[in-house]
Amino acid sequence: MDEKKAVTASAGTSSALLELSHVGKVYGGKGVVTTALDDISLNVRKGEFVAIMGPSGSGKSTLLNCIATIDSVTGGNITLGGRVITRLRSGELSKFRRDELGFIFQDSNLLDTLTGFENIALALTLKGERPRKVEQAVSDLARKLGIEEVLQKYPQQMSGGQRQRIAAARAIVASPQLILADEPTGALDSKSSAVLLEVLESMNTSMGATILMVTHDAFAASYSSRTVFVRDGRLFNDINRGDCPRGDYYQRIMEVMAFLGGDLDAR
Repeated sequence: MDEKKAVTASAGTSSALLELSHVGKVYGGKGVVTTALDDISLNVRKGEFVAIMGPSGSGKSTLLNCIATIDSVTGGNITLGGRVITRLRSGELSKFRRDELGFIFQDSNLLDTLTGFENIALALTLKGERPRKVEQAVSDLARKLGIEEVLQKYPQQMSGGQRQRIAAARAIVASPQLILADEPTGALDSKSSAVLLEVLESMNTSMGATILMVTHDAFAASYSSRTVFVRDGRLFNDINRGDCPRGDYYQRIMEVMAFLGGDLDAR
């Protein structure tokens, strides 16, 4: 593979839900500067499931944090649904995250004092939805994702895989524009990982969720519709799955990983 084939990852700007334009992120000052993101332009269409891969220190987590408005960019702009989110004032950020984004973290981040049902329902409750509507929405989603049996359990009574499926349901229940998943299978065994990835795939294909997932794991990335590779703060390569079988797509991901090196995982 030619190292010069660095890319501007684009799935077509006309229908892009998420648009990053020349995004940069620099840490430090007074002569000690670290460039975490360097002139990144990336488009994600509504309904895509995009994986972001790269070695530790490549900038992929910083990229996700900037899209989540947890971190601020030092150059360029990020637009979601036509709204330039890098220009939001501090008072607007919490509402934006609550209404427009869904999050799935490596450790699920469920509230220990709430049941599975209550954890999922929280996003709708905070938006002031009527109890009957909340109950119907959570029940319907739990049935689709196969988590009905743990709705009345507390997180400590669930397996790691069950907690992550509850977290996935919580992320999508309020119909956010974009779901951000940060190493969602990182703390799971292989069986639980496969179940969660099938849930994410179903959320994408059956429910129309747009998902952006950071992962070290080629197996996890093979469930996506597109994989974007980051190295040294820049976009390096971009692979679309298209109609090829998941096994073939996995092999293509592995080929890029082998060139990149680093601490990426394979199965």
